[in-house]
Amino acid sequence: MLFLSISSCGLLSESNNPIEYNSSSFEDFKISDPPNYEILKSWAVHPENDSDIFFDTKYQNSKLPVDIFFIYPTMLSNKKDTSWNADIYDEKTRNYILESTVKYQSSAWYSTGNLYVPFYRQAHLRVFRESFWKNGGEQAYEMAYEDIKQAFRIFLKKYNNNRPIIIAGHSQGAGHAKRILQDFFDNKPLEKKLIAAYLVGTKITDKDFRSIKLMKNENETGGFVTWNTYRLMSERKAKKAVYTVSPEWIEGALCSNPITWNSSKNSNYEDHKGFLYLNNKIYPNTVKIHDIDSKVYVKLPKMGILKKLLVSSVKDYHKADINLFWEDIRINSINRAKNYLLNEN
Repeated sequence: MLFLSISSCGLLSESNNPIEYNSSSFEDFKISDPPNYEILKSWAVHPENDSDIFFDTKYQNSKLPVDIFFIYPTMLSNKKDTSWNADIYDEKTRNYILESTVKYQSSAWYSTGNLYVPFYRQAHLRVFRESFWKNGGEQAYEMAYEDIKQAFRIFLKKYNNNRPIIIAGHSQGAGHAKRILQDFFDNKPLEKKLIAAYLVGTKITDKDFRSIKLMKNENETGGFVTWNTYRLMSERKAKKAVYTVSPEWIEGALCSNPITWNSSKNSNYEDHKGFLYLNNKIYPNTVKIHDIDSKVYVKLPKMGILKKLLVSSVKDYHKADINLFWEDIRINSINRAKNYLLNEN
């Protein structure tokens, strides 16, 4: 029960043992039908869908006239699963997505405006290993992005009604979000409707966009923020840790401060707005940023003894990139949206 709770919150105890994935030929993989984004069943979250998954419904009536398009991370990761892409019509898959990333990640933007989260045939986690990339992984990843691209087309055509837009995503979802920005916003007319992009848990460099810039203060709009979170540990512990996002791969990435939202390389506990924990409660003043280079380094959250003990074994903070700063993100997205609307008028 503890393992499941920590997993759903985004903090998953990891093993130091290398993972060996089962696989099969991409040509032999039976692909599920593509989503039809004209119908509500293809959306994990949609303003016209009734959902009791969110716990901050008290903000329902204060939402701003803006839209948020969130793309969830890789949830297909079972090492015994030979599928290349997820089947969004499988009820277990749908429920797992709703009870994990939708509930604990996309919820950070739920109180800002109209939230849209498309189900998509995401690629299996193993595609990010070099040995699988050219053996079906690249095709699986492209299929996932084509779903997202189609969802965004339908979103613009049928649902958006020219409202300002926030783009957000985590991990694989952030990779697809980057491409949505490149294909639809970057140096294009739609860029004028961009409030902000939250590209979390992926590598973004200053070569990725032509006109969309890294935002460097909490009120700025029209750009993006990005970060990857790593626990501050001794060199000995860090060497033993297994990371979802390799520290070597992330070198050279742009990185934002998700607490102060400026160029500060650290923060104080009192600056922190809130960590969303597995009991659906927000814990402020619990996270301190120690340093930032291409990564955000945080100390072990400052919580009660029992809660601190539960997270003390977790060395890979990738899954907590949003949870650790959940309330900071929520407040920041509202502030940016308000500033955009104020300047628009």
